[in-house]
Amino acid sequence: MRNEVLKNRSHDPRISYRGQNASRLENLTDAVFGIAITLLIFNLTNPNSFEDLLTFTKTLPAFLISISFIILIWNEHLYFSEIYTLNDSILALLNTIFIALIIFYVYPLRFLTLYLTNYFFYTDIDVSIEGYQVPYLMIYYGFIAFALYFILFWFYQRAFKLQDQLGLNTFEVFYTASQKWRLFIMFSIPLLSILVTIVINQYSFIWASLTGGLVYLLYTPLIIWWQVKFKSRAKTFDYV
Repeated sequence: MRNEVLKNRSHDPRISYRGQNASRLENLTDAVFGIAITLLIFNLTNPNSFEDLLTFTKTLPAFLISISFIILIWNEHLYFSEIYTLNDSILALLNTIFIALIIFYVYPLRFLTLYLTNYFFYTDIDVSIEGYQVPYLMIYYGFIAFALYFILFWFYQRAFKLQDQLGLNTFEVFYTASQKWRLFIMFSIPLLSILVTIVINQYSFIWASLTGGLVYLLYTPLIIWWQVKFKSRAKTFDYV
């Protein structure tokens, strides 16, 4: 799958793609993502009656949300490994932590999938949570999102430190620094949501849940701001 995605992806001529031939570590990472998606699918409730089949069908929207997040994180990893490769002991260690988080995330994602199905479709899948526990659920998922993007941030931090060893050109140095800023935004929003939820939960779990969720709306203006700045600065570099 990795090779097919890379083959059909547009490439910037100002970047040297050092990882187009996947290493064993990259293949292992792809396999872990495949296992994560498989576990997510096979841990859904098996339909044994027509009513069960309808309930199973209603899990599809929430399941697609869960699997989309896994694909999004996989794509982040793919972008990095395509440009820089993972042939470094510290990057290998970071990658090990990264894939451990992915596997750990499968069952929480399954819980979220089934919870959202119950919430929106009033189904009776065996998943329960009390209202006062919702802020803690948001903190839980916020921490995992924070951890994944924080690890990806350190991927680029390590590549930036190894710029001479990797032979990065001036545009690639700029690109690496820019991706660090983007990932700083990506891990800061979940962290901010966690802090807001913790503070407000002391007074109201309803407002803590609502406000903690609204924090994620900051992604849209901040990422748009980052894209405008990145594209504007990138135009100053000549194409090869």
